[in-house]
Amino acid sequence: MNHRERVLTAVNHQQPDQVPVAIWGSAYGITDPLYFGLLELLQLGEPVAPFRKRKGHSINYYDDRVLEALDIDVRYVDCGFTDLGGPGVGIGRDAWGIRYEKHGIYYSAVEHPLVNTGLTDLETYSWPQVERLVRLDETEQRARFLKEETDFAVVGRAADSYGPLERCCGLRSTQQFLIDLVEDPPFAAHLVGRVTDTLCRLLEVYLEAAGEYLDILELPGDDYASARPIISGRMFDRYFAPAWRRLIEVVKQKAPRVKIMFHSDGNMEPFLSRLIELGVDIFHCLEPLPEVDMAQIKQTYGEKLCFWGAVDIKTELQGDRARVHAEARRRIGLLGHGGGYVLAPSNHLQPDVPPGNVVALFEAAREYGRYPLSF
Repeated sequence: MNHRERVLTAVNHQQPDQVPVAIWGSAYGITDPLYFGLLELLQLGEPVAPFRKRKGHSINYYDDRVLEALDIDVRYVDCGFTDLGGPGVGIGRDAWGIRYEKHGIYYSAVEHPLVNTGLTDLETYSWPQVERLVRLDETEQRARFLKEETDFAVVGRAADSYGPLERCCGLRSTQQFLIDLVEDPPFAAHLVGRVTDTLCRLLEVYLEAAGEYLDILELPGDDYASARPIISGRMFDRYFAPAWRRLIEVVKQKAPRVKIMFHSDGNMEPFLSRLIELGVDIFHCLEPLPEVDMAQIKQTYGEKLCFWGAVDIKTELQGDRARVHAEARRRIGLLGHGGGYVLAPSNHLQPDVPPGNVVALFEAAREYGRYPLSF
């Protein structure tokens, strides 16, 4: 199989020739210091120009040369909003009006523009004008090139970094918005709706440019759980399922053959059936927590959801080469049988991951991931 066939066979719950592999998506990227380390290890020369030209993120580079060296099955398309609509390097506001400061390589929200506002203020607030904050010509050219000139699976990176829950938390502050969900439902529902209006329009212009060339689209990430859910299933159904239904309907209308990927950290098992009902095809990250029973999740949801990720970045990728190989073999054994699995990191690879372990991870995937699996 070629790369695209391999990925799409797995996503369609069939068994390809080997387990596909992915890295450098919206929620499983390579932080800048690690990227520089990989360039040196792989002897690839100077860094490429940052795809986030304002460099207002911990992941500002994307380099097809690295993906080629690692024999990755996917390539990515970015619409530019997260850069043009994000803060500048070091400090600044994004297009939503949220102010960030940089600490180390990470950016944290330090000012929440709607924290002291009421329902009527939402009508006059300056919501992002997304048409001015996307690179549509570059997006279309990149997507067309990948689809017509390469055999890689073409994945659209998330148009924005955060989904409705996390955007509302950024605008209102996490503490205040979680209070709103309980104590002021009309305000909370209206805020979610206004955020979703912007995200829907962003998806529309993105897919008008690139939708016909994409195989997979990553939705904006939203974290609904850690070791346990942050909100209840009933609260998800009340506030957030309608928002995701609207966003997914945009994808179905603009690019009906595109497979939809949803990202959330934590133990998301209580929400997986809801995501299936909403029309999600692929779930990232299946975080390797003690509370996450991957074998049971694969058995229960594996016919409906393709799992993408699952590799432990916190402990196993810090170990020696043998531990990295054991981690790849473990995840393939738990999730790879019968297809329906793409091996990838469970989250962004941090600077404390040795560059050689990144290489070892994908070497191991090729060694252990050939079908039929023997373990």
